[in-house]
Amino acid sequence: MTIDNWLTMISLILVVGGGIFAGFQWHITNRIKRAEFINAIIIELRFNKEMAKTMYRIDYLEDSWYDEDFHNSHSDLEFEIDKLLSYLSYICYLKYTRNISNKEFKFLQYEIVRACSSPDVQSYLWNLFHFSKACSSKCSFEYLVLFGINNKLFHRSFSSKESGFYDKRLNF
Repeated sequence: MTIDNWLTMISLILVVGGGIFAGFQWHITNRIKRAEFINAIIIELRFNKEMAKTMYRIDYLEDSWYDEDFHNSHSDLEFEIDKLLSYLSYICYLKYTRNISNKEFKFLQYEIVRACSSPDVQSYLWNLFHFSKACSSKCSFEYLVLFGINNKLFHRSFSSKESGFYDKRLNF
């Protein structure tokens, strides 16, 4: 072997070694960014005062909030509920599109299951789901609804427009 061959072989080994090192660094950086992303979602969901207050209302308060006056009232409740459910639906979208893993999703699953277990949330989602279908559009909270249906968190008649289980509040 000539000196040129040896230099070429050493150059190739260094290039391959550098490539492996760069790939390893990229992998570590990606893991850190994913952890920061999940942390940002957790902070928004659990420590944003409006979201935490709305989640508390859904999770712990016994008073029913989804009634005849919900869509007609001038309170901020509908906006607050929509904001929380939009965020939960976004998290379900991330899981559905595999942008977060099942392991990462488990950090957020409690709030989603608790929200989907609420009779008022179920009734609200049922009304919006069927109203959207009547308008030939997707429900605003499509991925949250899919999560609730796929995990059997909703009453078995959720997909039926004539449920009998949920009170019809919207004109569809």
